[in-house]
Amino acid sequence: MPDYSAILEHCKSQLAVTLDIDAAVIEPSMTFSSLGLDSAMAVHFIIAVEEWLGVELYPAVTEDYPVLEDFCAFVSAMVNRQ
Repeated sequence: MPDYSAILEHCKSQLAVTLDIDAAVIEPSMTFSSLGLDSAMAVHFIIAVEEWLGVELYPAVTEDYPVLEDFCAFVSAMVNRQ
C-alpha cells in the first residue's frame, strides 16, 4: 500500500483536478474549505481516493479531517493497517 507521502501527493493531484487549480499551490497544511472544496466536490474527491486505494471512506471524512495533511494521515493509517 502507498505510504503517507504517496497518498499526500495523489490527494494533491486529485484536488487540483477536482478544483481545476495548479497542484503546486496546494500546501499540506491547507484546509479543504480554504481551497474552495464544497460538499459536492468533496464527494467526487473522496470517491477518487477510494477508487485509487480500494478502500471505503465515509461521506463526512473531509469534515472530520478538514486539513489535507490530517486527512492523508488518517487515510494512510487506515490503508496500512489492512
